[in-house]
Amino acid sequence: MENSLQVVTFRVGNEDYGLHIMRVQEIIRVIEAVKVPKAPAYVEGVINLRGKIIPIIDLRKRMMKAITCYSDASRIIVVDTGGRLAGLVVDTVIDVIMLSGDDVGPCPSLDDSKRSDYIMGVGRQGDRLITVLSLESLLNFV
Repeated sequence: MENSLQVVTFRVGNEDYGLHIMRVQEIIRVIEAVKVPKAPAYVEGVINLRGKIIPIIDLRKRMMKAITCYSDASRIIVVDTGGRLAGLVVDTVIDVIMLSGDDVGPCPSLDDSKRSDYIMGVGRQGDRLITVLSLESLLNFV
């Protein structure tokens, strides 16, 4: 990892996650998506965001967490994956923080599950643990 990493942090379930800030284009309120036939279960559908059609991924479903209704705090984080946009539905956006390279370690080997495939590392800020996600692995269907 670089010497420092600036991440947008958000919560899915009771866990904190982060994405490199340079991958985040914008954060918007949750809007209804148009369903796409034969899409994976975690794809809520697509939205039209200022003329661009963007797939919307529910991170609760993608991470196999308990499904809940969206709240007023739920947000869509619009991310750029090398010129392709996608929206990630999260429970709440928390803040933007800077993590030094010393504060981010590799993901411990869990088991053969796919969950660790989309984890770039685990950051520490005091007592808080932030799972830093790898967009390329998380959005491997795009």
